[in-house]
Parts: sequence; structure tokens; C-alpha cells
Amino acid sequence: MFKKLILCAFAAVIFASCGSHTDLAYFQEIVESGALESTSGQLNTIQPGDVLTISVSSSTPELAIPYNLFSSRSQIASSVSAANSSSKVISNVSYEGYTVDSEGNIQFPVLGEIHVAGLTRAEIADKIKGMLGDVMPNPVVTVTLINFYVTVIGEVSRPGTYNFPGDRLTLLEALGFAGDLSVYGNRERVMVIREENGGRHVEIMNLKSKNIFNSPYFYLKQNDVVYVEAVGAKAKSVSTFTTYFPVITSLASLGTSIAMMIYYVTYASRLR
Repeated sequence: MFKKLILCAFAAVIFASCGSHTDLAYFQEIVESGALESTSGQLNTIQPGDVLTISVSSSTPELAIPYNLFSSRSQIASSVSAANSSSKVISNVSYEGYTVDSEGNIQFPVLGEIHVAGLTRAEIADKIKGMLGDVMPNPVVTVTLINFYVTVIGEVSRPGTYNFPGDRLTLLEALGFAGDLSVYGNRERVMVIREENGGRHVEIMNLKSKNIFNSPYFYLKQNDVVYVEAVGAKAKSVSTFTTYFPVITSLASLGTSIAMMIYYVTYASRLR
């Protein structure tokens, strides 16, 4: 009888911990295929504090050298390599980063101060390319945003901070990088925390609703934090377990001590 009770209790815990299809399914309001309204998904613009790498090349390579931060390092490496035949030739050159100051500017070699805040990577490349048109033939400018970081925490498989290439990232893509929500993730309360214009803004996203595609927070920006809340059942169970765990361990220890005492007393009486 006791074994049956244990099995029933175990089965109840298993069934209680498993979410239903209604709890786990996304986009439940979408009942048929077709076009959905969505935000324009504008490309992210550069903000103060961002770090950029900017490389300049040309059909006349020597003219582009002064406009790259790696040039002095590359020249030093080449000199060392020429002086010491046993040294390794450095083929992969790393570019230094340009940090956007509080005024939205960067200090660019030769060209000086350039305002980049509020521009996309492509717009910055076009701006610098236009400034170089008179000093070198066929300039090519490549701009990369180094610090496109998004932090995903809470009820996901792989919480952490992720660095993404490119200009545009959706909430669903970020959750995919983090291994998707666990079965305890509350799909109706996924929080996006964003610092913008000197303030902190919070948006609650409902993954069961098709309206998330209309939200300006569906497309993430650099340094956004995505927090997936736990469903109430898990939060309550974890809280209860944390509260009563010391009591349970104490009782278990006491029970073990009593059982051992009874065992030794019984064993000693049998020896007599």
C-alpha cells in the first residue's frame, strides 16, 4: 500500500511539471497562413558608447594605409618580420576600435572628428567614402559594430550575453541563440529592457500573441536585456522548497540518527 502511494505521488509530480500544449505553444492567435502586419524593422543606428571597426581600402593600397588604425602595428610587424627571418609572418591583421563619445563623434585618422551617432553602418561608410573621394581612387569603407550585445536571462536553456553580427536582430532570434524557453518559461511575459535616450524602458512581450510583430521591441537593439519570467507554479514551488529545505534536511538527519540508534540497539540485544 505504501509503495502504491509513493508511485502515485511521483506520477502526480511528473504530470504537474509538464506543461500543456496551450501553455507552451507560440502565436496561438494565428489560425491560418497569410501575411501579418509588422514593424518596418529599421536598421540599428549607432549610439554614444558603441565601438566600431572601420577599414579603408583602395585600388591604390598605399594611399589607404594612413586611414586605418592598424597601419602602424602592421608596419612594425612587417619590419620585425623582415629583420628576423625566423619570425612568423602576420597574415591576419586586427583592426582597432573607434569608441563613439558622448557627443556621438569618433576621432578618425587624418580626417579628424566625424559625427556618427544616429547613422547606420552603411550611412557611416558612405559618409567616410565621400570624404575620401578626393584623396584616393575607388575607396572602399567597411564599418562593423563590435558591441552588438544582447543579454538573455531567466527561463531559457542557455542564459548569457551574446554578440551578434549585422544590423538587425529579432527577439525570436535572440531566444533561439539562448536555446529557446524552458517548459517553465512564461510565454506571456517575456520582458525586454532597453536603455535609450538616458532612460530605461521595459516592454512585456506575449509570445502567444501575433501582436509582438507590431511592437518596436520585436527588433532588438544593442545592449538590450531579455528576461523570461518563470510560470507561477515553478516560482511558488522553488520558493516553498527554499523555505522548507533546511527543515526537511534537519528532519531527515534526525530520522537517520533514530533509525541507526534503533538498529544498533536491536543488533546488540540479539548478540546477548
